[in-house]
Amino acid sequence: MYTPGRSAATTFTGWGMVLSAGAALYVSLAGVSPYPPLLAPLALAGLSVLFAAAWAVASHRAASRARDPLAKPYRETRRWNRLLRYVFGFGVSFATAAAFLTAFTTSSDYGRETERLEAAGYDEYKVPVVRLAGDPVFHEGDEDHDPYYLTDLVLRIPFESGPREVTVRGLYTRYDRPVAGRTKVGVYFAPRDPEVPVVENGTRDGRLFGLIVFAIWGGPWVLIAGGILTGCMGADDLHRLRRFEPDVHLPALGILLTGLVLLLPMALEFEVAGYDRAPALLAALTPGLAFTWLVKRG
Repeated sequence: MYTPGRSAATTFTGWGMVLSAGAALYVSLAGVSPYPPLLAPLALAGLSVLFAAAWAVASHRAASRARDPLAKPYRETRRWNRLLRYVFGFGVSFATAAAFLTAFTTSSDYGRETERLEAAGYDEYKVPVVRLAGDPVFHEGDEDHDPYYLTDLVLRIPFESGPREVTVRGLYTRYDRPVAGRTKVGVYFAPRDPEVPVVENGTRDGRLFGLIVFAIWGGPWVLIAGGILTGCMGADDLHRLRRFEPDVHLPALGILLTGLVLLLPMALEFEVAGYDRAPALLAALTPGLAFTWLVKRG
């Protein structure tokens, strides 16, 4: 029968593993690295792996000392730390969310281009119509759409280097025909870079947009799942999770390490057999699988 042990080293490495993993989740969800390579979350996740390996070694050594016939018999002396319920419960749900969002990380080219445009002030601005470059084409409304016009328009764009007239094809105006000198339309351009095209629909979906969408639709489910997992754990469950047992914890750590490896194609932007997003989606299953293993075998 395996006898667990505890020492200062197990405490240090255990908390180091938990805190570095939590920091990796935070920087991942906060978008500290908005596009590949995702160095910040990878570095912290790698640190957590190192702490996990050190915790396993320290726990094994502590258990060896506990089996020494001359050593004092092992007994649990610490009081139940209620905070750990929330660390494990919400850690699993937020780790699943972070892995899922990693699967939808934008490419490095798109991310760098977005940063360059943002530095040039790229956004939507209201600008005046100088004149019409073609006849307005009217479109009837229906149950889902209001009536509108599509018109080729010449706009005055206030670049920082000086205003310029730019023709934009097929601009949308709702209800009324555009009138030169009176109508203003919304277009996207970069005031500090006249070479960037002026377009009507230039929205760029970045990490923040994905986080907002996920927070609205997926956030409640993440909190609900974390609350359910937290409520299912009692003092005995936490005790078993904290005390290293090779046949229980090593497979669980292996599952989590597999999930981290599956995230590498998206995090470092390379393909495996032509896939990069699919492995990341599979990685989102590993926190739940590891937790299930711990609960069933613990």
